Amino acid sequence: MRSPGRLLAAVAGFGALGFAACATSPFQRAGNADDIAGALARSHPPAAPTRSLVFLVLGGTGGPRLSAYDLAASKVLWTQPTDVTTRVEVGATVLVHGTKGAGPSGTIVGRDLETGAVLWQRAMQPKERLFGYVLDGDGVFLVVQSSAAAGRPTGALFSLDARTGVERWHHELPSGRVAAPAARGGLLAVPLDSQYVLLFDGQSGLELGQVLSTEEAATFVRALPEGLFYGSRGLFLLERGTARGTRHSPGYLSARLPDFVRPVYWYDLYRPEQAEYSAIDRNRILWRVTVDGDRPQFRDGLAFVHDYRFFFAFDAGSGALRWAYGAPNSDAVASVDTGHAILFVTADGEIGGLDPITGARLYEAHLSGEMVRGASFDAEGFAPVGAAAASKPPDMLTALTSIIADPDQRFPALKLFAIEELGRQPGREVTAKLIDILQREGLAPLAYQKAGEMLVARRDAGSLDLMTAALRAHADYAEKRPAPPVEVLARAVGALGPLGRALAPDLAAHLRLPETSPAAAAEIARVLVAVGAQESLPALRDFLCLYRADSSYERDPTALVAVAEALLKLGGPTDRALLLFLAEEPHTATGLRTHLVRALGETGPHAGVTIQPTASARD
Repeated sequence: MRSPGRLLAAVAGFGALGFAACATSPFQRAGNADDIAGALARSHPPAAPTRSLVFLVLGGTGGPRLSAYDLAASKVLWTQPTDVTTRVEVGATVLVHGTKGAGPSGTIVGRDLETGAVLWQRAMQPKERLFGYVLDGDGVFLVVQSSAAAGRPTGALFSLDARTGVERWHHELPSGRVAAPAARGGLLAVPLDSQYVLLFDGQSGLELGQVLSTEEAATFVRALPEGLFYGSRGLFLLERGTARGTRHSPGYLSARLPDFVRPVYWYDLYRPEQAEYSAIDRNRILWRVTVDGDRPQFRDGLAFVHDYRFFFAFDAGSGALRWAYGAPNSDAVASVDTGHAILFVTADGEIGGLDPITGARLYEAHLSGEMVRGASFDAEGFAPVGAAAASKPPDMLTALTSIIADPDQRFPALKLFAIEELGRQPGREVTAKLIDILQREGLAPLAYQKAGEMLVARRDAGSLDLMTAALRAHADYAEKRPAPPVEVLARAVGALGPLGRALAPDLAAHLRLPETSPAAAAEIARVLVAVGAQESLPALRDFLCLYRADSSYERDPTALVAVAEALLKLGGPTDRALLLFLAEEPHTATGLRTHLVRALGETGPHAGVTIQPTASARD
């Protein structure tokens, strides 16, 4: 048996080993609030914005090109032939982008901001993989993964002179699982291992602090005038309280958004393919914040969603839709929230701007005959003066119905959202639009279902005339006019309760029409009972007598049973005699006969007495 002294010594030994291992960890100071506060104190806010530029990556018949466009002057400043492969980043006097090179890893190009002329090129080595770059002051900073060394890949942060491309310093990173950097006022931020964000001094390369995200992956860092941010499915404002980030931190922020929205607050900087212009530029959340102490809030309480051709403003707290806008012709391939405008560029060369509060058009320009692959903005704070007063906010109903009617099949979830949001709007016009949607061809089944649900849920007693008109617009095959959505209209009438009785004659009329489906007939019968429409008894009798022996009802007699129940509940002795006859008549559909035998036995003067079918019925 081990003595107590030896046991304590062994425990102490293991503790010493653990302490030694911890002491050698490159992340031993991760989450240290003093380090983070000290690093942020060395950063200075960016200068007031003075430019309103957008850099356009062009294709088409003119070949691959890069253009600089001045938004304020509404003109192209320069165009240079080049095949841009990674997103354009802009600095004080230089812009940087990737292009195809001699090797598989490509080349980084620095260009003069005024002319677009090439200043320098840095070819990536065959065993290097570029994860991203950023400009800050007079420097360009690259994050590179290298597989040159034996074993696991390694990561490195490089500083280059922005005008010459000459290397100033480089810093070996403690992990090869690296992501693209961000920079703000001399402070660099580099995510590592999806959990850490390392902070560096931009002049010296000295490591200043380590952020530890404990409850959410840190897949991005983003620099804005209001601060540095990190996160993935939400935002952390980088400050002392988020040195060790949890969702309970005062500096954490996440918007409440509908299910169709992809919660992409910024690019996943661990994925180099997202450094290229791609679909991720067309489907994400746009956001800006205001900061009160250590608490960020979405600016004006709004979060914006760019979903290919469409833009939405949502109340970030409640998720309520504030406005919606649809680009008329093609996808918006790039977008940005400048703080005062939502700017976008479409694939067919439209440059637009929207008011963040109202969605009104602030800006519009066109590049005739161009095909735009992507765009990067250098237009912080830009908004045309007086443009909002000259433009009307987009009409909500028009925007939602245009989404629903769009033939593009990429947006099934978005269409469902638009239908649901349309159904929440007030007014008769909404009911009319929902009825129109139900009669439109080409929509997905779930879209029809959602439109029907919203129509029923409205219980719009002020639109009885609209439903009457829809019910009376019978099918006409010569004019290629389909039958109205009788089943859904019947449910909508039933939801009105006694008020729906006024529509009973128009509903009952469909029982005599051959295009009325069995499902619609069953729904009509149930609604006629619910509203007490005894005046519909003749139509119910006609339907039952016409179809009671139809072979198509042998497998599913639901409609016949529903109509028989309606006759039993609304009718009198004559109708009961008819049902008794049908129960005994051998040609009646088996399922209907079986139901009638039971139902007739449970009702009437001999309730509880089993009715025995005649010999002919048993046959």
